[in-house]
This record gives sequence, C-alpha cells and structure tokens, in this order.
Amino acid sequence: MPVTRLEICTEHLSIDQRENLLDAVWDALRISPGMVTADGNVELSLSQCGPSTAPEDAPLVRVDGHEYRNVTPERLVTLMKRWSR
Repeated sequence: MPVTRLEICTEHLSIDQRENLLDAVWDALRISPGMVTADGNVELSLSQCGPSTAPEDAPLVRVDGHEYRNVTPERLVTLMKRWSR
C-alpha cells in the first residue's frame, strides 16, 4: 500500500497555526515532520508549497497532492480519519 504524503504548507502560517496543526497530527498519528506512522501508511512534512499559495488560503494542507485550504486543526483531524486506520 502506498504511503499517504501529508504536507503542511509553511507559507503564510503563524507559528501558533503551525504548532496547532502539528499538535493535531501528533495527537492523531504520533508523528512529527520527517516521520512516517508506525504502520507505514502516512508521512508528514512541512513544505514550501510555492508562489501559488495565497495568504487567504492558509493554512494550506496537501494530501498526496490534493490541496485543502483554510484547514483548522479540527478539520485536519477529520481529514486524517479518512486515511488513517
């Protein structure tokens, strides 16, 4: 089964937003940036997602290249439930 790549785009993120998203991932999956879940299903990275990232889209999260805009920690937990078992 291929690894799901979870990217948190760092553009336009405040330190608090970044930490809150990382805390949500840690609480749900027990991984930090650069790590893969124990089952090998999900990899987490912090990424520069490029000039197409608009400030009003932040926080922007990519899951296997699919972009999700204005992601709150709560919404991130909901997204993670879809592909973590």
